[in-house]
Amino acid sequence: MSNMENDKKNYDYMADPKLSDKWKFRFKFIEDHGYPAVLVPTPAWRDALKKMSIKERLTVSLNFITYFFSFIYLAILGLWKKSIICVLAIFVVAIISDLLNMRSLIYIVPFYFACRTNVWYYDLKVKGKHDWSL
Repeated sequence: MSNMENDKKNYDYMADPKLSDKWKFRFKFIEDHGYPAVLVPTPAWRDALKKMSIKERLTVSLNFITYFFSFIYLAILGLWKKSIICVLAIFVVAIISDLLNMRSLIYIVPFYFACRTNVWYYDLKVKGKHDWSL
């Protein structure tokens, strides 16, 4: 077991002054309702989201900074492996969308990363998990 994983076993994100209230809110939601499915909420998430305001739903479900700054913001968060994958995915989808003459496909990649960033950052900070998976 790595040092990072050992440190994360005792990590209390609520007591971390470096973590904003928005991230604490997101982490608490993930902790209470489990992980979401990819791009589609699980039944537990769906039920919990129904009880929230639109602003809270968007805060938990999407990360707008990631949508606009994608791999740069992921790298700033410390998710450098995801950042590298993001760059590669952008290039691959850009080539495919150009070949198919469907340039709007390029917007799928940042949207996917915006949907997954909160969970990935939770994994990094709370669980100590930082891998190459999407």
